Amino acid sequence: MRDIIISEKNVRRELWILLGCLIFAELLNVFAIIKYSRPAIELVSMIGYVIVTALLCYVILLAARLLACLVIRIIKKIKR
Repeated sequence: MRDIIISEKNVRRELWILLGCLIFAELLNVFAIIKYSRPAIELVSMIGYVIVTALLCYVILLAARLLACLVIRIIKKIKR
């Protein structure tokens, strides 16, 4: 069986994307807290929902990136 090698560059890119999703989810949380006039303690108490939202956002972005990669490969094959 062959080893799969993931470069440091790819790991860093994925971590940055995940961090972006986490920041986006936290900003959504802040927006909801302001909009619905909730106490600021919900920034901490809702961290579970923020993490789940960030992971969901990451999975959706991953699916979109994989779909784009697939479309690009199909187009390249057709051009040959």
